[in-house]
Amino acid sequence: MMALARFPAVSRRRLLAGLGATALSLSGPPGLLRAFAGAAAGRPTGTVTALAFDQGKLLAAAAGIWASHDGGVTFLPRAEGPGADVTALASHPDLDGVIYAITPGGLMRSPDAGISWHPAGTGLPATPLDAVAIAAHDPQTLYVAVRGDGLWQSKDGAKTWDFAMDRPLVDTVEVDVQALASVGSLSGMGGFWVYAGTSKGVAKVPDCFCRWSPLESGGAMAVSASAVKPAPVDPALRLPHLSVTSLALAPAVPDVLFAGLPSGVWKSSDGGATWALVSTALASPILAVNPQDPNHVVAADAGGAMLFSRDGGVTWAALTAA
Repeated sequence: MMALARFPAVSRRRLLAGLGATALSLSGPPGLLRAFAGAAAGRPTGTVTALAFDQGKLLAAAAGIWASHDGGVTFLPRAEGPGADVTALASHPDLDGVIYAITPGGLMRSPDAGISWHPAGTGLPATPLDAVAIAAHDPQTLYVAVRGDGLWQSKDGAKTWDFAMDRPLVDTVEVDVQALASVGSLSGMGGFWVYAGTSKGVAKVPDCFCRWSPLESGGAMAVSASAVKPAPVDPALRLPHLSVTSLALAPAVPDVLFAGLPSGVWKSSDGGATWALVSTALASPILAVNPQDPNHVVAADAGGAMLFSRDGGVTWAALTAA
C-alpha cells in the first residue's frame, strides 16, 4: 500500500434572525487574517480543514490559509489567524481571488485570495454555520447552511441574506447540512440544483427552494415537469446514506461530482444518479476540483494525509508525488 504524506501535526427562524448579524468572535481588527511577511514555502502546519481552488491555485485552511501554485507540492502561507477553525471554503472560477470561509465567528470574505479577510455574514442568524457554496450559474449568489435552521441565500455577493429553505427531511427528522454544492444542471423547473451533504447522505433542491428530493431521482417536481418517471437505481450504484463530509465539482462539468464519505472518495458522472467508490485511502475526506482542469482533484483527511488525481478520480497518488 502506498505511503501517504502527512502534515504535522417567535419561529425558530425568526428567533435566530432576530439575534442580529452574526457576531464576530475572532480577535483583531476587520482584516483579522493577517498576511505572513517574508515566509518561505513549506507545508501547512496542522490539520487541513478545508480546500478550494482559486483559479488554478490550491488553497488549504490549516492553522492559517496556505496557497499552492503547483497542485500541492509546496505551499506558501497567505494569512495567519483562525485557519485551523475554518470548516469550509468556497470559490468560483469567475471570481478571481474572491474566497468565502466559514469560521466560528461566522462567514468571512477575502478579495485577495486569502491574504485579508472581512465579515460577510451581516443578516445571517447568530448561530453556527456549517457550509457555504457559490452558485455555479451566478457568482453573486451564495448559499449558507445555518445549523439547526436551514439554507440562507444571498443574491448580491453576501451584502444581504434571506432564508431560503428548511433543512432536508430524512425519516421524518430534519438533518443539518454538512456540505453544499451548486450544480449547474437544470432542475426541470426552470432553475438549477443545489446539493446538500448530510449525516444521512445527499439531498438536492432546485434553487426555487420548493422541496428537497432524494439524490437518486429527479424528484416529484422534475417528474411532473417532464412527465417521465425516473428509472429505479441499482442499489449497488447508490451513494450510501451515511455522513457526507464534502461535495466538490468543477462548474464547467456539472455532471461530474465527488463526495467524501467514511469509506472514501465517491464519484458520479451523471449528476448524482449513480456513484462509484474510486478511492478508499482516505476516510471522510474533504475535496476540491480544479476549475481550470476538472480532471485534477485533491483530497485531504482529518489526519493530514493528502492525495491527488489527474485523471478525474480514476487513479490517485500521494500529493508529494505530483
